[in-house]
Amino acid sequence: MLDCSAMAVKPKTHETPSPRRPAEPRSRSLRDDAEDILGHLRALRREFVRNPFADAERSGLTVPQMIVMARLVNGPRALTDLSQELGMSHSTASGIVDRLEARGLVRRAPDAADGRRTLIGVTGKVVRYTTQLMTSPASRIEEALAHATPRQRALIRQGLAMLRQLLRA
Repeated sequence: MLDCSAMAVKPKTHETPSPRRPAEPRSRSLRDDAEDILGHLRALRREFVRNPFADAERSGLTVPQMIVMARLVNGPRALTDLSQELGMSHSTASGIVDRLEARGLVRRAPDAADGRRTLIGVTGKVVRYTTQLMTSPASRIEEALAHATPRQRALIRQGLAMLRQLLRA
């Protein structure tokens, strides 16, 4: 048999209805907060510790191309010298240099001391990139903080100090 008592209409009373409280947002667990903070710390680490090989992969460069550019950052070289220093055949080094030159990362120029030779050197793009790699983490933070208000900078310092303190506890 069907019980209809729950569906019965209740008589109206003259009481004022209680105001509805908004639903409480689901509180975050400590684990949620820890995972979120850890994600931020990992992202910050990636920002400060740049991996040139990961950068190269993202930009479509190969490890041998990075090795050639790293050698040329120290100064221009003749192709024969470069191939010998890197233990590559002349044709392999030449092919790598051709591909880097096509991307505007290296350039060939006549040797001022010996007009029969051609020197290969890196372009300004590579110099700027390597300079950026060498920039201290404090400089990178300073650049970022230039966009923050004094209050935001204080909150960042306080939050990081508090996290360090809690990790030591």
